[in-house]
Amino acid sequence: MADRRSTRAQQPRPPRTRPNIPASWWAVAIVIVLAVVVGVLAWMAYARAQTPPPEETPRVTPTMGVKTTTPTPTPTPTATSTVAAATGAAERFLAISDGDIWRATAGECGVTAPVIERSTDQGATWTDVTPTYRGIGQVLSLEPYAADQAYIVALMGDACELQGLRTFTYGQFWEPNDDILANATYVDPANTGTIVTPAGSLNAPCEVPTSVNGITETTALICGSEAGAIANASEWQSLTTNAVAVHVSNENEIATLTSDTATCDGLISTYAGTSTCVPGLSPDNAAAVTVVESTPWLWSGDTVQAVG
Repeated sequence: MADRRSTRAQQPRPPRTRPNIPASWWAVAIVIVLAVVVGVLAWMAYARAQTPPPEETPRVTPTMGVKTTTPTPTPTPTATSTVAAATGAAERFLAISDGDIWRATAGECGVTAPVIERSTDQGATWTDVTPTYRGIGQVLSLEPYAADQAYIVALMGDACELQGLRTFTYGQFWEPNDDILANATYVDPANTGTIVTPAGSLNAPCEVPTSVNGITETTALICGSEAGAIANASEWQSLTTNAVAVHVSNENEIATLTSDTATCDGLISTYAGTSTCVPGLSPDNAAAVTVVESTPWLWSGDTVQAVG
């Protein structure tokens, strides 16, 4: 009798197979999972929106060690007008000796005639003493000697020849004098950047200086609107700005006329450390200044007067 167990062992087992799930079922399952995830996320967002945020303290932006303050407004300063000393034919000269006042406008050789005048009544009336009969063309310097005497450095004749002239007759007659050129201070007509002085020639700090004058070793002038001086042939030193006239006195002190509309409605005369406002004088007028016995005198517009 054959063994049944042996026969059963020899029969092969059928292969295992996975259930055949349709593809549509997989799609449905994925959709269900995604719907669940979206629902969970929506619920979390809703719950977070219902929770109030914690209170936060505002942050202070650092200023790198710079203290931030609100600036205090400051008043706008009153602008000071800029003036310039007269040059060319409009330049003026003023000289006084023994009560007689001498004044001159420079003129321009061959273009504008100069005018020299003299007053014996403190400037109330004037006498024209211009040596036109000698063919004067331009005044470069004017200085007094005495009441009846004065000297000038001028350009004369059609050739504009440089000459020194002197009067002993209250300006009625003038005569050439070579010694005047050796002792005068004036701008070199051949080179306006050079100043001729008794001590020798100086290079001016600008090409067209004006109000040039001097005594002993001191020379003063104006470049544009800046007054300057040089002593003992050292270096030019700035004196002041907004200047219209400057003068070196016999005491070797410097007098200036300046403009500062913020402090003076006119011109400011400064001499020996004292400044005086002279009202009613326009800084646009040509001007000149001189000193007599420590008292400044000025000429501006039609006004000739002592200061103080």
